[in-house]
Amino acid sequence: MKAVVLYEQSTPLVVEEIYLEDPRAGEVRVKLAGAGVCHSDYHLMDGHMTVPRLPFVMGHEGAGTILNVGVGVTSLAPGDHVIFSLAGQCGHCRNCTVGRPGLCETYDREPVMPDGTTRFARDGAPYYHRWGTFSEETVVLADSVVKVRADMPLEKACLIGCGVMTGVGAVVNRAKVEAGSTVAVFGCGGVGLNVVQGAVLASASMIIAVDRLDFKLQKAEEMGATHYVNADKEDPVNRVNELTKGGADYAFEVVGSPALLRQAFDSVRHGGTTVMVGVPPDGADVAVNGRELFRDKTLMGTFYGAARPRVDFPWLMQLYMDGKLKLDELISRYRPLAEVNEAFEDMNRGVTARTILTFDQ
Repeated sequence: MKAVVLYEQSTPLVVEEIYLEDPRAGEVRVKLAGAGVCHSDYHLMDGHMTVPRLPFVMGHEGAGTILNVGVGVTSLAPGDHVIFSLAGQCGHCRNCTVGRPGLCETYDREPVMPDGTTRFARDGAPYYHRWGTFSEETVVLADSVVKVRADMPLEKACLIGCGVMTGVGAVVNRAKVEAGSTVAVFGCGGVGLNVVQGAVLASASMIIAVDRLDFKLQKAEEMGATHYVNADKEDPVNRVNELTKGGADYAFEVVGSPALLRQAFDSVRHGGTTVMVGVPPDGADVAVNGRELFRDKTLMGTFYGAARPRVDFPWLMQLYMDGKLKLDELISRYRPLAEVNEAFEDMNRGVTARTILTFDQ
């Protein structure tokens, strides 16, 4: 079975044959149909985020079909279609109980299963993993996938598991943007484009896309942005304040840059809200003008769009099936698993919104 492995940060990924153990109690084995290439994966490659243990099987955004289940799994069966969730949902911890399963306290984010072992190996050596969706098959907790309708194309459904959920959820679940609000989106990559979509779904009156690349601004227009600011050609803070006549009601930073977060914060009006969606570098501090914060401005973070996967995934799929959520337009290219490094090169050059890795033999 082929999988994409990271052996050392700042080096190319390796596609190779690897062994996968069958699921143990509470786990499921999934055959992948599609996996999205997300910037969060690249953060593990370039050192923006720490990888606790290597070698590491890459990938987190994916969808597929259940092959078999471990002891005690009754909610899923072979043949079920599933989307991977970035957060396991135990259903009984404090956060799950109060409706915040994306912040489940039972499952940590170490690159091993809860029992401290891994399911991938080669020549007897453990290969670490979380979701491992850059592989033909993977084993995860049953609580880390959500069963979905069978008529949804899985190679497109994979996008819902991270980019769509994070972007739309940041607007709808976390910020709770009101109809008629003005919204600025700083960073229009795969997740940022879904923040734009979320603002459309929330009936924002003005959606200002900010980026340095014309390709991404064009995609933002396709997703529903009403105004566009190329940050290489004009000051984005001044332009957002000019367009909104005093500052946006909401600004979303979707890159993971403390400097860009400050720009987003400076672009909202008194009483406005700034949301940090992008993953900041490990150990990074953020700073804002304290006097501005004093004027009823809000600075908030969000993980995974405050997701409730078992509720939100079916809702997002229904929106797609009804023609109200754009998934096809997000997909710039399909590539086989063997071309994973080329997919990241495309992403870094800013010529794709999302690439989907496929697993056809």
